[in-house]
Amino acid sequence: MHDACKAIHEKTGDMISNHESFGGDWSVEAVLQTVVKHGYSIESGICSKSGREWTGPPLSELIEDDDFRGMLVHQPRSHHFTCLRPETGPDGTHLYYVDSQSDGPMRISAKLASRRCLAEAYSWEPYIVKGPEMDYVSLSSLPVVTFVNSDRESKRRPPQEFMSAWYSLSNSPDNTTESAEQSRDKV
Repeated sequence: MHDACKAIHEKTGDMISNHESFGGDWSVEAVLQTVVKHGYSIESGICSKSGREWTGPPLSELIEDDDFRGMLVHQPRSHHFTCLRPETGPDGTHLYYVDSQSDGPMRISAKLASRRCLAEAYSWEPYIVKGPEMDYVSLSSLPVVTFVNSDRESKRRPPQEFMSAWYSLSNSPDNTTESAEQSRDKV
């Protein structure tokens, strides 16, 4: 994706920092150029010059198109990308909303997806992606990390030896305030 940002800079003179950040944010143009570079075609799903109007084929038709791979959805208000993708199962082909910030793909009707793209409250900016079947990429084998928060862990105290040394600091002759242990006991 960095190559796409450099290409944008060379073509337009626009600074690379407008298209990528150290935090992992990418511009719409950088994302779209990267997808096109990998052999897919992209067209905007809506026009928003004078209101929001659907300009692509209806989603119900796209789902049936063998070249349709899904839609990249830019959510400009939250600076976030999600996608809508078709999946064929025993009961037909359905559309799924995929968001890295949710628990997993959620089935969504074509009608609801279209309404969210057109509603100003959501302001989804959809980009229709067509092209060859994508290669399957398996998940890397990362260790599973689980966090267990028990009451015992949250009430854990340092060893008594440490606490005695800590309290003794407050009891030193140069400290005229009450001891930390006395303060703690009042709480």
